[in-house]
Amino acid sequence: MIRDAVTCDTSGCLAIHLEPDDLPEEQSFEMAVAAAGWEHGSDGHACPGCSNGRGPVLERGECPKCCGSTVDLPAGARCHYCGHIEPHPDDDEE
Repeated sequence: MIRDAVTCDTSGCLAIHLEPDDLPEEQSFEMAVAAAGWEHGSDGHACPGCSNGRGPVLERGECPKCCGSTVDLPAGARCHYCGHIEPHPDDDEE
């Protein structure tokens, strides 16, 4: 499967946003990128971490919004850079 992707244009940032596997047919990739908190300006794309002053992403991980590294918390996996919290799956035993 070939998927679209966007990268952050901030110097030294490793953020990337991949097109979701389950993107609804009526939603464009550009809409999905904007919904994930990415911004596009005259100097290119900025990931959510760089947009909110927490970036650049220096370490890749599991964050679905910017591929930044995460830390497991009781509420879910929290991204070090953009702050997104991905809830733990219902079948997670921890």
